[in-house]
Amino acid sequence: MSLVAEVPPMYEPPRLHSGLRRTLETRAITFSLEALQRRRARFHLAVLSLARTGIIVVRGAASEQAVAALATMAKTTWDEAMAAPAGASMANAILNRGEERFVKGYKALVESKQPVINFRHGQDDGMMDIFHPEEMIAEQRDVILSSLHESLVKDIAERAFGKSLEVTCRNLYVNHGVQDTRFYHCDGERVKVKTFVYACDVDCLAIGPYCYVKSSHRKKALRQRNQAFNAKHDLNKHEYRLMGDQAGLPVFCRAGDMVISAQHGAHRGYPQAPSATRAVLVNVFEPIRSGSKIQDTE
Repeated sequence: MSLVAEVPPMYEPPRLHSGLRRTLETRAITFSLEALQRRRARFHLAVLSLARTGIIVVRGAASEQAVAALATMAKTTWDEAMAAPAGASMANAILNRGEERFVKGYKALVESKQPVINFRHGQDDGMMDIFHPEEMIAEQRDVILSSLHESLVKDIAERAFGKSLEVTCRNLYVNHGVQDTRFYHCDGERVKVKTFVYACDVDCLAIGPYCYVKSSHRKKALRQRNQAFNAKHDLNKHEYRLMGDQAGLPVFCRAGDMVISAQHGAHRGYPQAPSATRAVLVNVFEPIRSGSKIQDTE
């Protein structure tokens, strides 16, 4: 099933790769976990691919058992949070839902000493963003950390971008029919890498795949053109609204696969069908800084 997203004013979307072209574009940036762990030729090719295109796919990052545990955690947490009365507290996490916001702002969410179940509203309505999921259920901590392969990802990303990186936050995204997603954007010009471990198959646009414009993190002219447009129209500096001459890659993955993405490139989550659900384990890497390492990016 394909969704035709409504084109808003002042927005020239990129064309999306589809069919055989999408398959070939994805295959060109795909690596098996086993090959990367051997740290030989395929490892070095992955480093070059990430540096050049800004995105790679790792097949089989999480085991079937880990995927099942993540999917169960996502469903159980969603059901319990939705059943809790407004303003209620939960045994193993802080609940941010509706008008009750006990933890406000991205920086506070990242630095919270407790897990936070944060329901987004407005844009991305229908998304539950769990901060620090590894701290929610003791029995699942090892499952989560082992699925993220932080040392391997750190090694690849540091070589690709020439920066010393550290993990600044872990999240579990749970999407239920999120139809209003942010348009193409970047998370700033500074190096930032995210990994996404899929806890379900994402094999069509209706489920809401991650979309990326390859090599956009290196296209200075594209960034400057969009920033000038944004300044003229009082838009967020990091929006990518003028993308009619670009091509976006919807990343279709199987459950257990991982996407490694340079967030200083143009990306978005594709709008879902109303009945679609998706769960993704997320990790954030940013350059090591002295003092406070978390910056408020919202």
